[in-house]
Amino acid sequence: MARSFRYSTPALVIRVRPFGETSQVVHLATPEHGMVSALAKGAHRPGPELQGGLSLGSVGEARLVRRPRAEMELLSRFRIGEDLRALSRDLERFYAACHVLALLRAWMQPMLPAPALFGAAHTALRALARAPRGVVPAWIVWFEARALAAAGHRPRLEACAVCDGALEGGARFSGPAGGLVHRRCAPTGPTHSLDAEEIAGLIRLYTARLPELKRSPPNGKVVRAGRAVHDLFVPYVLERRPASLGSVPGRAVTRR
Repeated sequence: MARSFRYSTPALVIRVRPFGETSQVVHLATPEHGMVSALAKGAHRPGPELQGGLSLGSVGEARLVRRPRAEMELLSRFRIGEDLRALSRDLERFYAACHVLALLRAWMQPMLPAPALFGAAHTALRALARAPRGVVPAWIVWFEARALAAAGHRPRLEACAVCDGALEGGARFSGPAGGLVHRRCAPTGPTHSLDAEEIAGLIRLYTARLPELKRSPPNGKVVRAGRAVHDLFVPYVLERRPASLGSVPGRAVTRR
């Protein structure tokens, strides 16, 4: 006879909806269990276990019960681990956080471990809540790069994605090609031109360790280039344009 399985895990709340008068249905992003759908019974009742109800974007430790043949798990406890309330006090940070959560919902799958994706989202939300307002666009582009890579969609940036030839000077980014291409190799569809400095900066966004990026953050030119590239690539990968993309800070770029 199958038994219930109890476990605890770091978790990030990526969707919340009411269930009855006092309960909630929540979707949690977790590093080792992927996306978890759970019922938080009596979440809005006073008490320490669920702290009066969960909010979108909450980060903490979840205690869950996986039940045989049940569609949803039971969330018996959620302890908030970090104070990210600053995300709701500033409109630009709020829109940035909504975009992070939207991409997390798109790429986090049930029962599929995704520690890199979870870690990137956690790091991004923490930075968006605490970093100076002027670097919010850079953190969004960084998260998109790491989320694309963690989800298996890292673009080809070191050579032409079509002919494998070296990229000398500049190149164009093409979503259908899956990366940078020579002008002559570009398939039909929108592209964005990048010079050598922008290409080097884009590669760094995908590959550099976080401490290195904090010591030497990408400049505005690189951030704008990354924003333009991801405006093309994220909708192509998702096969739809996420609504959150329209409100992302730093989108004032010109496609060429």
